[in-house]
Amino acid sequence: MAEQDVDIAAFSDDEVVDLTVDDEDWDDIEDFSDLEQDLEETTAEDSRRGKDMQGIPWDRMQFSREHYRDTRLEDYRNYLNLKDEVDAHQEELVQECLSVQKGGKFFDFYRNSRSVKSTIVHFQLRNLLWATSKHDLYFMHDHCVKHWNSLTRQTAEVMDLSGGSSRSFAPGLGRVVVSTLCVQDNLVAAGGFNGDLVIRNTSQQEPVCSMRVTTNDNGITNAIEIFHPRTGGTRIMTANNDQMVRLYDAAHFQVISGLHYDWAVNFAAACPSNDSLVAVVGDDPVAQLTDLKTGKPAAALKGHLDYSFAAAWHPDGNLLATGNQDTTTRIWDIRQPGKSLAVLSGRMGAVRSLRFSSDGRFLAMAEPADFVHVFDVKAGFHRSQEIDMFGEISGVCFSPQADKFFVGIADATYSSLLQFNCHEHQSLQQHGSL
Repeated sequence: MAEQDVDIAAFSDDEVVDLTVDDEDWDDIEDFSDLEQDLEETTAEDSRRGKDMQGIPWDRMQFSREHYRDTRLEDYRNYLNLKDEVDAHQEELVQECLSVQKGGKFFDFYRNSRSVKSTIVHFQLRNLLWATSKHDLYFMHDHCVKHWNSLTRQTAEVMDLSGGSSRSFAPGLGRVVVSTLCVQDNLVAAGGFNGDLVIRNTSQQEPVCSMRVTTNDNGITNAIEIFHPRTGGTRIMTANNDQMVRLYDAAHFQVISGLHYDWAVNFAAACPSNDSLVAVVGDDPVAQLTDLKTGKPAAALKGHLDYSFAAAWHPDGNLLATGNQDTTTRIWDIRQPGKSLAVLSGRMGAVRSLRFSSDGRFLAMAEPADFVHVFDVKAGFHRSQEIDMFGEISGVCFSPQADKFFVGIADATYSSLLQFNCHEHQSLQQHGSL
């Protein structure tokens, strides 16, 4: 992956508070409150009355939203590492892309919260937003991992990684420039530019892990995955620029295995139906399926033209999605890995983040800026909902129940968190079926 200079503002001084929120204590149907009238909030009702979803005052601008969108599409330059290769096969790539019916209404806009301000430190790494319930979100702001509750509208500090405070969560590492996040159950894991790995169990005040996984000068932690193998326990997997994938036992944070590649590893994802299979993508057009136990290659997935930074497994463990800087996502049936099952195209830039919903119904595909696409998996990816906004995208995620969808936006003026509610779920609630 490309290197980038970092200039980050000072961290916030929010105090550490109890993060536990029990969903059973909350009513399933969220009512708008007086807090919704705050200038930092845009609600579904505001949107129905004509207010811009992000609160952008287009009526006071010298140009319309439509004009600015056209300008953005015309002027945006997608970053490529293998530009000559992509340019040489661009026509073939366009022809290969699936014809998709846009205009789907799978998720309805519910609220935009401008008090949730994300920070991006590397333009190629966008896994900085996670939901552990339909109300609990984790995001990164400056050198601090924070928690947001959508009902209380409260932000809490989870890990201060600034290195310059007496409350710094990992004093032995100094300042940790957070490049990636992963949150599962009670574990909050942050990776950094120096190969850092810092993990907190939210039920404890001290870190359960604080270390550098590599001494390589270019060992940035590009991605972290926390998963539960079918044999039991919890595993933590890191993907690093030092060409390594490392697997840790979460009980003792000892290395179980390490996989070496000939290129920087940008993302690694464990197969949910096969404990020994991992999908690995990085600074090579070919994605790899590797046997975690033996370290031997299981399959090479060929088709992409540039470097890949995203991968996601369907919950059934048969379908795999890989996202590439050639602006496409390829869908693979690993039972027939010789050719991709489908090729999905974005609008403007590289595919930086991919997430399947827990029920396997939807695949979310995030570009670096402005566009997120939600595909209907049951429809063979032929139907999609395009979420059109303005700003850099820090991350996307579904709630664990797949009834909500969130988009983090990092922008100097309009940084925020967008929340969407599942259309089918909302309809059933309104008719008393839930």
